[in-house]
Amino acid sequence: MYRLPKGYISFLCCVLLVAYLVYHLETRFYFPRDADIAGPEFLVVNLNVTRKSKNVPLPWVIVFWSTVFGAQQNIHLVWKKGECPVACEVTSDRSRAAEASGFVVHARDGHMSPPHHAAAWILWTQENPVYTPVLSQPNFMSKYNLLRSYRLDSDFPNPVFPMPKLTAPLPFKEKTGLVMAAFSNCEPVRTAYLKQLMQYVQVDSYGACHRNKNNLVNRYGSANGKNFKELKTELARKYKFLLVFFNEDCDYFVDDQLTHALNAGSVPVVMGTDKLDDFLPGNLRHAVIKVRDFKSPKLLAEHLKYLIHNETDYNKYLEWKQTGIGNITGTVIGNYWKPKYPIYCQICVALSKGRVHKEGLPKDNCQARKAADWGLA
Repeated sequence: MYRLPKGYISFLCCVLLVAYLVYHLETRFYFPRDADIAGPEFLVVNLNVTRKSKNVPLPWVIVFWSTVFGAQQNIHLVWKKGECPVACEVTSDRSRAAEASGFVVHARDGHMSPPHHAAAWILWTQENPVYTPVLSQPNFMSKYNLLRSYRLDSDFPNPVFPMPKLTAPLPFKEKTGLVMAAFSNCEPVRTAYLKQLMQYVQVDSYGACHRNKNNLVNRYGSANGKNFKELKTELARKYKFLLVFFNEDCDYFVDDQLTHALNAGSVPVVMGTDKLDDFLPGNLRHAVIKVRDFKSPKLLAEHLKYLIHNETDYNKYLEWKQTGIGNITGTVIGNYWKPKYPIYCQICVALSKGRVHKEGLPKDNCQARKAADWGLA
Protein backbone atom coordinates (compact mmCIF):
# COMPACT_ATOMS: atom_id res chain seq x y z
CA MET A 1 0.00 0.00 0.00
CA TYR A 2 1.33 3.44 -1.03
CA ARG A 3 2.30 5.70 1.89
CA LEU A 4 2.57 9.50 1.75
CA PRO A 5 6.05 10.86 2.41
CA LYS A 6 6.83 11.64 6.01
CA GLY A 7 5.66 15.11 6.99
CA TYR A 8 3.50 15.56 3.88
CA ILE A 9 0.22 15.36 5.79
CA SER A 10 1.37 18.09 8.19
CA PHE A 11 2.42 20.26 5.23
CA LEU A 12 -0.93 19.71 3.49
CA CYS A 13 -2.83 20.67 6.66
CA CYS A 14 -0.84 23.90 6.91
CA VAL A 15 -1.63 24.76 3.28
CA LEU A 16 -5.32 24.13 3.80
CA LEU A 17 -5.33 26.22 6.97
CA VAL A 18 -3.66 29.18 5.22
CA ALA A 19 -6.11 28.91 2.29
CA TYR A 20 -9.03 28.94 4.71
CA LEU A 21 -7.73 32.00 6.52
CA VAL A 22 -7.14 33.89 3.27
CA TYR A 23 -10.64 33.05 2.06
CA HIS A 24 -12.14 34.04 5.39
CA LEU A 25 -10.40 37.40 5.41
CA GLU A 26 -11.31 38.08 1.79
CA THR A 27 -15.00 37.52 2.38
CA ARG A 28 -15.39 39.06 5.81
CA PHE A 29 -12.87 41.91 5.74
CA TYR A 30 -12.58 43.49 2.33
CA PHE A 31 -9.22 45.13 1.66
CA PRO A 32 -9.52 47.40 -1.39
CA ARG A 33 -7.38 47.08 -4.49
CA ASP A 34 -5.93 50.04 -6.37
CA ALA A 35 -9.02 50.12 -8.61
CA ASP A 36 -11.19 50.69 -5.57
CA ILE A 37 -9.04 53.48 -4.14
CA ALA A 38 -9.61 55.90 -6.98
CA GLY A 39 -11.23 58.19 -4.44
CA PRO A 40 -9.93 60.63 -1.84
CA GLU A 41 -7.06 60.11 0.54
CA PHE A 42 -9.48 59.97 3.43
CA LEU A 43 -11.32 56.80 2.31
CA VAL A 44 -12.40 54.85 5.37
CA VAL A 45 -12.93 51.12 4.84
CA ASN A 46 -15.65 49.49 6.89
CA LEU A 47 -14.19 46.28 8.30
CA ASN A 48 -17.47 45.27 9.93
CA VAL A 49 -19.41 44.63 6.73
CA THR A 50 -19.55 41.08 5.44
CA ARG A 51 -19.05 40.98 1.67
CA LYS A 52 -20.55 38.24 -0.43
CA SER A 53 -18.27 39.03 -3.34
CA LYS A 54 -15.12 41.06 -3.69
CA ASN A 55 -16.55 42.39 -6.98
CA VAL A 56 -19.37 44.23 -5.19
CA PRO A 57 -18.05 47.67 -4.13
CA LEU A 58 -18.75 49.06 -0.71
CA PRO A 59 -20.97 52.14 -0.85
CA TRP A 60 -19.62 55.59 -0.18
CA VAL A 61 -21.24 56.38 3.15
CA ILE A 62 -22.33 59.90 4.11
CA VAL A 63 -23.47 60.47 7.68
CA PHE A 64 -25.81 63.42 8.31
CA TRP A 65 -24.24 64.44 11.59
CA SER A 66 -26.10 67.49 12.90
CA THR A 67 -29.66 68.42 13.64
CA VAL A 68 -31.50 70.96 11.42
CA PHE A 69 -32.65 73.97 13.43
CA GLY A 70 -32.42 71.66 16.44
CA ALA A 71 -34.60 68.92 14.95
CA GLN A 72 -33.24 65.38 14.73
CA GLN A 73 -33.10 63.91 11.24
CA ASN A 74 -34.26 60.49 10.11
CA ILE A 75 -32.44 59.84 6.86
CA HIS A 76 -31.59 56.61 5.09
CA LEU A 77 -31.01 56.70 1.34
CA VAL A 78 -29.29 54.04 -0.75
CA TRP A 79 -28.32 53.96 -4.42
CA LYS A 80 -26.75 50.92 -6.06
CA LYS A 81 -24.04 51.42 -8.63
CA GLY A 82 -25.98 51.99 -11.85
CA GLU A 83 -28.62 54.05 -10.09
CA CYS A 84 -25.74 56.34 -9.21
CA PRO A 85 -22.25 56.25 -10.81
CA VAL A 86 -20.98 54.87 -7.48
CA ALA A 87 -22.71 52.90 -4.76
CA CYS A 88 -23.89 55.51 -2.26
CA GLU A 89 -25.57 55.48 1.14
CA VAL A 90 -26.74 58.42 3.27
CA THR A 91 -27.74 57.92 6.87
CA SER A 92 -28.44 59.96 9.98
CA ASP A 93 -27.29 57.03 12.15
CA ARG A 94 -24.33 58.58 13.96
CA SER A 95 -23.22 55.17 15.23
CA ARG A 96 -21.88 54.56 11.71
CA ALA A 97 -19.29 57.32 11.94
CA ALA A 98 -16.42 54.89 11.48
CA GLU A 99 -17.72 54.00 8.01
CA ALA A 100 -18.18 57.57 6.82
CA SER A 101 -16.42 59.09 3.84
CA GLY A 102 -18.23 62.34 4.56
CA PHE A 103 -20.23 64.11 7.27
CA VAL A 104 -23.01 66.64 6.61
CA VAL A 105 -23.49 69.53 9.03
CA HIS A 106 -26.29 72.10 8.80
CA ALA A 107 -24.81 75.58 9.18
CA ARG A 108 -27.40 76.71 11.72
CA ASP A 109 -26.35 73.72 13.86
CA GLY A 110 -22.65 74.15 13.10
CA HIS A 111 -21.64 73.64 16.74
CA MET A 112 -22.24 69.89 16.22
CA SER A 113 -18.77 68.98 14.98
CA PRO A 114 -18.24 65.52 13.45
CA PRO A 115 -15.46 63.20 14.67
CA HIS A 116 -11.97 64.33 13.75
CA HIS A 117 -10.97 61.46 11.54
CA ALA A 118 -10.01 61.65 7.90
CA ALA A 119 -13.46 62.03 6.28
CA ALA A 120 -14.70 65.10 4.41
CA TRP A 121 -16.89 67.64 6.18
CA ILE A 122 -19.82 68.86 4.05
CA LEU A 123 -21.50 72.14 4.99
CA TRP A 124 -25.17 72.65 4.09
CA THR A 125 -26.87 76.03 4.22
CA GLN A 126 -29.90 77.69 2.68
CA GLU A 127 -29.51 80.81 4.83
CA ASN A 128 -27.25 83.75 4.03
CA PRO A 129 -24.30 84.93 6.18
CA VAL A 130 -26.15 87.92 7.65
CA TYR A 131 -28.53 85.48 9.38
CA THR A 132 -25.97 82.69 9.73
CA PRO A 133 -22.77 84.45 10.87
CA VAL A 134 -20.59 81.31 10.95
CA LEU A 135 -20.48 81.50 7.14
CA SER A 136 -18.33 84.61 7.43
CA GLN A 137 -15.97 83.14 10.04
CA PRO A 138 -12.74 81.80 8.49
CA ASN A 139 -11.99 79.45 11.40
CA PHE A 140 -15.35 77.79 10.92
CA MET A 141 -15.35 77.63 7.12
CA SER A 142 -11.80 76.26 6.92
CA LYS A 143 -12.96 73.05 8.60
CA TYR A 144 -15.23 72.12 5.70
CA ASN A 145 -14.33 70.50 2.38
CA LEU A 146 -17.55 70.74 0.34
CA LEU A 147 -20.43 73.23 0.21
CA ARG A 148 -24.09 72.44 -0.46
CA SER A 149 -25.70 75.85 -0.57
CA TYR A 150 -28.28 78.27 -1.97
CA ARG A 151 -25.38 79.75 -3.94
CA LEU A 152 -25.33 78.71 -7.59
CA ASP A 153 -21.52 78.80 -7.50
CA SER A 154 -21.28 76.30 -4.63
CA ASP A 155 -20.16 72.70 -5.09
CA PHE A 156 -23.76 71.50 -4.95
CA PRO A 157 -26.29 74.29 -5.65
CA ASN A 158 -29.40 73.85 -3.51
CA PRO A 159 -31.50 77.06 -3.55
CA VAL A 160 -35.02 77.21 -2.13
CA PHE A 161 -36.39 77.86 -5.61
CA PRO A 162 -38.06 74.94 -7.40
CA MET A 163 -39.04 75.14 -11.07
CA PRO A 164 -42.09 77.43 -11.47
CA LYS A 165 -45.37 75.92 -12.62
CA LEU A 166 -47.15 76.82 -15.85
CA THR A 167 -50.55 77.08 -14.14
CA ALA A 168 -52.61 79.60 -16.12
CA PRO A 169 -53.01 82.94 -14.31
CA LEU A 170 -56.30 84.69 -13.78
CA PRO A 171 -57.18 87.05 -16.64
CA PHE A 172 -56.08 90.65 -16.20
CA LYS A 173 -59.58 91.96 -15.45
CA GLU A 174 -60.22 89.28 -12.81
CA LYS A 175 -57.22 90.37 -10.78
CA THR A 176 -58.99 92.79 -8.50
CA GLY A 177 -56.02 93.38 -6.20
CA LEU A 178 -53.13 95.67 -7.12
CA VAL A 179 -49.97 95.07 -5.08
CA MET A 180 -49.61 92.44 -2.36
CA ALA A 181 -46.96 92.04 0.35
CA ALA A 182 -46.51 89.40 3.06
CA PHE A 183 -43.25 89.81 5.01
CA SER A 184 -42.84 88.26 8.44
CA ASN A 185 -39.24 89.33 9.01
CA CYS A 186 -39.21 93.14 9.15
CA GLU A 187 -35.64 93.63 7.92
CA PRO A 188 -35.13 97.40 8.27
CA VAL A 189 -34.39 98.39 4.67
CA ARG A 190 -37.09 96.38 2.93
CA THR A 191 -39.57 97.51 5.58
CA ALA A 192 -38.63 101.15 4.99
CA TYR A 193 -38.92 100.64 1.23
CA LEU A 194 -42.35 99.09 1.67
CA LYS A 195 -43.47 102.05 3.80
CA GLN A 196 -42.38 104.57 1.16
CA LEU A 197 -43.87 102.55 -1.69
CA MET A 198 -47.22 102.54 0.11
CA GLN A 199 -47.25 106.33 -0.08
CA TYR A 200 -47.48 106.19 -3.89
CA VAL A 201 -49.47 103.04 -4.72
CA GLN A 202 -51.99 100.84 -2.90
CA VAL A 203 -50.23 97.90 -1.26
CA ASP A 204 -52.14 95.27 0.72
CA SER A 205 -49.74 94.05 3.40
CA TYR A 206 -50.64 90.73 5.06
CA GLY A 207 -47.42 90.17 6.99
CA ALA A 208 -45.97 91.54 10.21
CA CYS A 209 -44.54 94.62 8.46
CA HIS A 210 -46.94 97.57 8.01
CA ARG A 211 -49.83 95.15 8.11
CA ASN A 212 -53.13 96.56 6.82
CA LYS A 213 -54.88 93.29 5.86
CA ASN A 214 -55.80 90.44 8.19
CA ASN A 215 -57.23 87.59 6.10
CA LEU A 216 -54.05 85.52 5.80
CA VAL A 217 -52.63 83.23 8.49
CA ASN A 218 -49.16 83.91 9.87
CA ARG A 219 -46.13 82.10 8.42
CA TYR A 220 -46.48 79.12 10.79
CA GLY A 221 -50.26 78.93 10.59
CA SER A 222 -52.65 76.88 8.48
CA ALA A 223 -56.29 76.85 7.41
CA ASN A 224 -58.46 74.37 5.55
CA GLY A 225 -55.60 71.89 5.45
CA LYS A 226 -53.25 74.36 3.73
CA ASN A 227 -50.14 76.05 5.11
CA PHE A 228 -49.15 79.70 4.91
CA LYS A 229 -47.24 79.37 1.64
CA GLU A 230 -50.11 77.60 -0.12
CA LEU A 231 -52.64 80.14 1.13
CA LYS A 232 -50.37 83.02 0.20
CA THR A 233 -50.01 81.68 -3.35
CA GLU A 234 -53.78 81.28 -3.72
CA LEU A 235 -54.36 84.82 -2.48
CA ALA A 236 -51.65 86.24 -4.76
CA ARG A 237 -53.52 84.96 -7.84
CA LYS A 238 -55.97 87.83 -7.35
CA TYR A 239 -53.20 90.45 -7.37
CA LYS A 240 -51.41 91.95 -10.35
CA PHE A 241 -48.13 92.24 -8.41
CA LEU A 242 -46.52 90.47 -5.47
CA LEU A 243 -43.60 92.11 -3.67
CA VAL A 244 -40.70 89.65 -3.46
CA PHE A 245 -38.25 91.41 -1.16
CA PHE A 246 -35.57 88.94 0.01
CA ASN A 247 -34.24 89.54 3.50
CA GLU A 248 -30.73 90.39 2.22
CA ASP A 249 -28.91 91.13 -1.03
CA CYS A 250 -26.23 88.42 -0.71
CA ASP A 251 -24.94 86.97 -3.98
CA TYR A 252 -27.29 84.25 -5.25
CA PHE A 253 -29.63 84.50 -2.28
CA VAL A 254 -33.09 83.67 -3.67
CA ASP A 255 -35.86 81.88 -1.81
CA ASP A 256 -39.32 80.52 -2.50
CA GLN A 257 -41.02 83.92 -2.28
CA LEU A 258 -40.17 84.11 -5.97
CA THR A 259 -41.80 80.73 -6.55
CA HIS A 260 -45.01 81.86 -4.83
CA ALA A 261 -45.35 84.83 -7.18
CA LEU A 262 -44.48 82.96 -10.38
CA ASN A 263 -46.77 80.04 -9.58
CA ALA A 264 -49.61 82.42 -8.73
CA GLY A 265 -49.27 84.33 -11.98
CA SER A 266 -48.77 87.54 -10.02
CA VAL A 267 -45.86 89.53 -11.47
CA PRO A 268 -42.93 89.45 -8.99
CA VAL A 269 -41.43 92.79 -7.95
CA VAL A 270 -38.02 91.67 -6.73
CA MET A 271 -35.57 93.27 -4.29
CA GLY A 272 -32.42 91.23 -3.79
CA THR A 273 -29.27 89.84 -5.39
CA ASP A 274 -27.94 91.42 -8.56
CA LYS A 275 -27.41 87.86 -9.81
CA LEU A 276 -31.14 87.32 -10.18
CA ASP A 277 -30.86 86.64 -13.92
CA ASP A 278 -28.95 83.42 -13.15
CA PHE A 279 -32.18 82.04 -11.68
CA LEU A 280 -34.32 83.09 -14.65
CA PRO A 281 -33.35 81.11 -17.75
CA GLY A 282 -35.19 81.14 -21.04
CA ASN A 283 -38.51 82.98 -21.06
CA LEU A 284 -38.39 83.67 -17.33
CA ARG A 285 -35.87 86.45 -17.96
CA HIS A 286 -38.76 88.77 -18.79
CA ALA A 287 -41.11 87.56 -16.03
CA VAL A 288 -40.05 89.86 -13.19
CA ILE A 289 -39.74 93.54 -12.32
CA LYS A 290 -36.43 94.39 -10.61
CA VAL A 291 -36.57 97.01 -7.90
CA ARG A 292 -32.94 97.94 -8.62
CA ASP A 293 -33.98 99.20 -12.07
CA PHE A 294 -35.72 102.14 -10.37
CA LYS A 295 -33.93 104.92 -8.52
CA SER A 296 -36.62 105.36 -5.88
CA PRO A 297 -39.86 103.82 -4.53
CA LYS A 298 -41.75 106.65 -6.22
CA LEU A 299 -40.41 105.73 -9.68
CA LEU A 300 -41.21 102.06 -9.10
CA ALA A 301 -44.76 102.99 -8.06
CA GLU A 302 -45.20 105.00 -11.26
CA HIS A 303 -44.20 101.97 -13.34
CA LEU A 304 -46.62 99.71 -11.47
CA LYS A 305 -49.47 102.20 -11.91
CA TYR A 306 -48.71 102.41 -15.61
CA LEU A 307 -48.97 98.62 -15.96
CA ILE A 308 -52.17 98.51 -13.92
CA HIS A 309 -53.82 100.49 -16.70
CA ASN A 310 -52.10 98.86 -19.69
CA GLU A 311 -53.17 95.27 -20.08
CA THR A 312 -51.02 94.51 -23.13
CA ASP A 313 -47.75 95.62 -21.52
CA TYR A 314 -48.69 93.93 -18.25
CA ASN A 315 -49.35 90.58 -19.94
CA LYS A 316 -45.86 90.57 -21.47
CA TYR A 317 -44.57 89.62 -18.03
CA LEU A 318 -46.79 86.51 -18.13
CA GLU A 319 -46.11 85.28 -21.66
CA TRP A 320 -43.95 82.47 -20.25
CA LYS A 321 -47.11 80.90 -18.84
CA GLN A 322 -48.20 80.20 -22.43
CA THR A 323 -44.88 79.71 -24.22
CA GLY A 324 -43.25 77.71 -21.43
CA ILE A 325 -40.03 78.35 -19.54
CA GLY A 326 -37.96 77.68 -22.64
CA ASN A 327 -34.45 76.34 -22.96
CA ILE A 328 -32.74 75.73 -19.61
CA THR A 329 -30.01 73.45 -20.97
CA GLY A 330 -26.54 74.29 -19.73
CA THR A 331 -27.73 76.60 -16.96
CA VAL A 332 -26.88 75.93 -13.32
CA ILE A 333 -30.47 76.42 -12.19
CA GLY A 334 -31.67 74.16 -15.02
CA ASN A 335 -29.33 71.41 -13.85
CA TYR A 336 -30.70 71.88 -10.35
CA TRP A 337 -34.32 71.67 -11.53
CA LYS A 338 -33.66 68.62 -13.70
CA PRO A 339 -30.59 66.87 -12.31
CA LYS A 340 -29.10 63.78 -13.87
CA TYR A 341 -28.53 62.35 -10.39
CA PRO A 342 -29.86 63.25 -6.91
CA ILE A 343 -27.75 65.71 -4.95
CA TYR A 344 -26.45 63.15 -2.43
CA CYS A 345 -25.44 60.86 -5.28
CA GLN A 346 -23.51 63.80 -6.73
CA ILE A 347 -21.75 64.25 -3.38
CA CYS A 348 -20.79 60.56 -3.30
CA VAL A 349 -19.32 60.89 -6.79
CA ALA A 350 -17.30 63.92 -5.71
CA LEU A 351 -15.96 61.98 -2.73
CA SER A 352 -15.07 59.02 -4.91
CA LYS A 353 -13.06 61.26 -7.24
CA GLY A 354 -11.39 63.20 -4.47
CA ARG A 355 -13.00 66.47 -5.60
CA VAL A 356 -12.84 68.24 -2.24
CA HIS A 357 -11.41 71.50 -0.94
CA LYS A 358 -8.57 70.16 1.17
CA GLU A 359 -7.70 73.64 2.44
CA GLY A 360 -11.30 74.34 3.50
CA LEU A 361 -13.97 76.71 2.21
CA PRO A 362 -13.64 80.48 1.81
CA LYS A 363 -15.67 82.73 4.08
CA ASP A 364 -18.66 84.61 2.68
CA ASN A 365 -18.35 88.35 3.30
CA CYS A 366 -21.93 89.41 2.55
CA GLN A 367 -22.88 92.51 4.53
CA ALA A 368 -26.29 93.65 5.71
CA ARG A 369 -28.40 95.64 3.23
CA LYS A 370 -27.95 99.42 3.25
CA ALA A 371 -30.74 101.95 2.67
CA ALA A 372 -28.65 104.01 0.27
CA ASP A 373 -28.33 101.03 -2.09
CA TRP A 374 -32.07 101.16 -2.69
CA GLY A 375 -32.73 104.84 -3.22
CA LEU A 376 -33.84 105.49 0.34
CA ALA A 377 -32.84 108.70 2.09
